[in-house]
Parts: sequence; structure tokens; C-alpha cells
Amino acid sequence: MTASDATATIKKGNSEPGFDKTAQRILNLFFVLNSSPEPLTTEQIVLDSDLGYGSGNIDSDKRKFRRDRDKLLERGILIKEVRPAGAQETEESSWTIDREHTFAAGGLITADDADILLNAIDQTLAAGSSTFAAPLADIRSKIAYLTGRTTVDEAPIRRSPTVDAVWSAFAERCALRFLYQNGRGEQKERTVCVYGMFEREGVAYFCGLDNVTDGIRTFRCDRIVRAWRPSKAYAIPADFNLNDYLFFEFDFADRPPVAATFSFAPQTQIDMINGLTRGRGELAHTDAGWTWTVDVRDLEAAASFCMAHAVDGMRPVAPKSLKQAWNRLIERTVHEHARA
Repeated sequence: MTASDATATIKKGNSEPGFDKTAQRILNLFFVLNSSPEPLTTEQIVLDSDLGYGSGNIDSDKRKFRRDRDKLLERGILIKEVRPAGAQETEESSWTIDREHTFAAGGLITADDADILLNAIDQTLAAGSSTFAAPLADIRSKIAYLTGRTTVDEAPIRRSPTVDAVWSAFAERCALRFLYQNGRGEQKERTVCVYGMFEREGVAYFCGLDNVTDGIRTFRCDRIVRAWRPSKAYAIPADFNLNDYLFFEFDFADRPPVAATFSFAPQTQIDMINGLTRGRGELAHTDAGWTWTVDVRDLEAAASFCMAHAVDGMRPVAPKSLKQAWNRLIERTVHEHARA
């Protein structure tokens, strides 16, 4: 970010009396942190009169520093706290610009960049994807407006009220209360803190902390019968990874998960196994080949999944109930084949 960019960003939209002095101090803070090769301590900052602090009242200057960080954050510049490894909470903090999360590229989107972005969004929306239709449409409108491309015809958008309700709750980080109908047609009211959304074969899904099971569950947006206004703020756990919850057909059942183990033939390539298991569960290698252990809620569906990949050398190992479901599936298949 250049000096002119920073000045324009910080002064934009502010006409309150005495703001020039505050703006100068904020600019000084930005520049000194931006140019410093090492993080600066709180004391180095609040005792520096050249920065605009150093009033002699250190508590007052610390409050100014806190407000100035908030002002910079409002304008997309994140000042993060840095502590050496092993430092105690009582030790003095240091500060630097969080370059990874700071929006510092304003005005650098070229006309060609805008065309590429708009084209990519249009293709995604035209493909019929509804999961991220609302946010993509908003982004598209902003890009078109900022780059003067307001005359470009907007792509058709397939909106879904239930998907929009889930997305709104997710974006606001507020728990969503809804009436949900499962695959057996049973309806139950649930409240879920939405942790992530994804799409599979044109169907939108979301996962999050479910109040009924007190665990992270995955749901289909199109099975929401009714949704209420989101409420009760929440935070997504730092260790949450959406990839851990990309579903399989055996994930959808109102039953506790069971650890199921499958084996693969010794000649099965690991690339194929990785694609099949999607990063879920745990893979282990022995002299006999690879095994995969993953949580399963529907043993019949798990056996069916295994049967579909039997040509890849996939077989059920444990628990016994999974092998029984597999044997029943084989018997049913043989019986139907004999009748035909």
C-alpha cells in the first residue's frame, strides 16, 4: 500500500472535527509499522511523540493506540499482536502489520482482471450453482460498479430461499433454527451453528454444531422445511476443517457414528485410494495393503459404497455388523440376478 493509498483509505468518509490530527497519528502508525523490519513493542509506540503519542499519560496513549488499531482495521489494515514463543501473558506485547489478512491491494485490479473475474463468476452462476449464488452475485455487482462495467448483462441466478437462509446465518455467524426433514420423511426442529457450506452434484449442503446431537453434522439445504431468523452469535473453532466433513452416503442417518474399517488390494495405487477416501478418516499401510478407517452412521450405505468400489479391491473388515450388511447385499444381488 502506498502513502497516497493509505491517506485516501484513512481519510475517506471522515468529516468529524479534529480528525486531521487523528488521521496524521494513524498514518504515522501505519508507516512506522509498515517500514519496520521487526515488530515494535507497545512501549516503543506509545512513548514516541513523533508518532503522535508520548503525551506523558501512558494509559491514555495506550487507549489511543487501541482506538487507532480499530480505525485501521475498519479500513482493512490489520495490526496483530506478536509474542515470542514461550512468552507469558504479563510480558510486553509487540505489534506488526498482518500482511496476510490486510487488504493492501486496492486499485490494483486492472480492466482485464475485472473481465476475468466477471467471466468466472458468470460461468459459475450460469452452471446453475445455487450454494454461493447470493455472495457471488453481490461480488459481481461490486466489481462491475467499481470498474465501470455496470452495463454488462448479469448472469441468470438460480436462487434458493433455504440456501440464502443458511448463507445469511453463516455469514453473520449466528445460529440458524430450522425445521428439517430427513430421508425417511421425519421432521424435527434443530438449531445449528453453521461452520461451512459446500455443493455436491448440484445440491447444497452445510455442516455445523447441531443442538440435537451436540456434534458436528452435515445437512442438505433442500430438506429445510422452514427457517427462522438467525440468532445467538457463535465462533467457528480454529481447528475446524470443512474437508473433514465432506460427506459420503453413509453419513446421513440419525445414529451415533461407528468406526468402520475397509481394506484395499495390495496392488491398489495410493492416488486412487486418496481420491476415493477424500481425506476423511485414517489410512494405514501393512504388508497386506492399505486399510481405511472412517466414522459411519449408516452401515447399509457403507456396505453399498464398498460394493460399488469392489472392483478397486475394496472390502469390509470391521465391525462385524458391517460385514453382515455386506453379505446381505451380496445375497440380495445374487437372488435378484437369479430371478432375472
